[in-house]
Amino acid sequence: MEKIIEINELRKRFKAYEHVDKGTLLAKLMRKSYYKKVLDGLTFSVNHGDIVALLGRNGSGKSTLIKTMTGILHPDSGSVRVFGLDPWENRISIASQIGVVLGAHGQLYWNLPAMDTFNFMKALYHIPEKDFRKRLRHLVSMLDLEKVYMRPVRTLSLGEQMKCNFVASVLHMPKVVFLDEPTIGVDLPSKTALRSMILTMRKEYGTTFIITTHLVEDITMAEKVILINKGKLIFDGSRDKLEHIFGNKRMIDLELKNSGRIKFGSYGKVVEHTGDFVKLEVNKEVLKSKRFIALLSGDNLVDYKVYEPGLNFVLSKLYKKTDKKR
Repeated sequence: MEKIIEINELRKRFKAYEHVDKGTLLAKLMRKSYYKKVLDGLTFSVNHGDIVALLGRNGSGKSTLIKTMTGILHPDSGSVRVFGLDPWENRISIASQIGVVLGAHGQLYWNLPAMDTFNFMKALYHIPEKDFRKRLRHLVSMLDLEKVYMRPVRTLSLGEQMKCNFVASVLHMPKVVFLDEPTIGVDLPSKTALRSMILTMRKEYGTTFIITTHLVEDITMAEKVILINKGKLIFDGSRDKLEHIFGNKRMIDLELKNSGRIKFGSYGKVVEHTGDFVKLEVNKEVLKSKRFIALLSGDNLVDYKVYEPGLNFVLSKLYKKTDKKR
């Protein structure tokens, strides 16, 4: 597979100042400065046509990483290559081949219709009239924007704004699209439409997508997952591999009568115990034990459910595991 993005030992730090809650103005002005590591030796690659979920808690370095890959920020050390080029030194040539949607920072003109931004993008990227009209019709139809894109942006819902931002970022048919929290705070129909559009573009045009997100629903689109924590890479692989990292674990929901007399900790970790409802995290071997079978056969059992832990469980475990190593 053709590598379209290559990151090698990438590092970036920012100057910060110690926090001072109280004190004189002079004390605040004299506070000490220090350098905070934001990206700490990241190495990974992205292939042409990949949909990649870039995951990490707030402050983990996701947005900084996006900005280095798009040429907005220059790394302190290491290298970034997009289409084999340094995005900082080749911003103009790379800009024509990428699209960027920043969830919290739209590119639409607040008091003008979204169509004005689309026309601006047409001129900026020198899109031929015929291609522009064809692409616009397709995108507007797919994202259900027929009654929206001619209205002033200030009158649009958050979901409608996000969809229009997406259109503005892909009209020039970029090879790579960076989506930073594209569905945060967006209504369900808009989320569904955006996810459908992403999958359609990858299938029809081979577009590569890098998506930063906190939402499990967004992760299910991706075949590849890159997980960073405090600037360090802690996972780089397929989504299936991520889900099976803790494959020996099972979750059990139990509803019982008189559950207070049972020592649930002997089966595994008690995740929740509210009244007669208990949620357990256990090794799957426990399910075959005589003690557990006896528990399920007892007269005080009302109902139970056994299931594999989801992605949220796996991500939480990975974060805690890497935090302990620091």
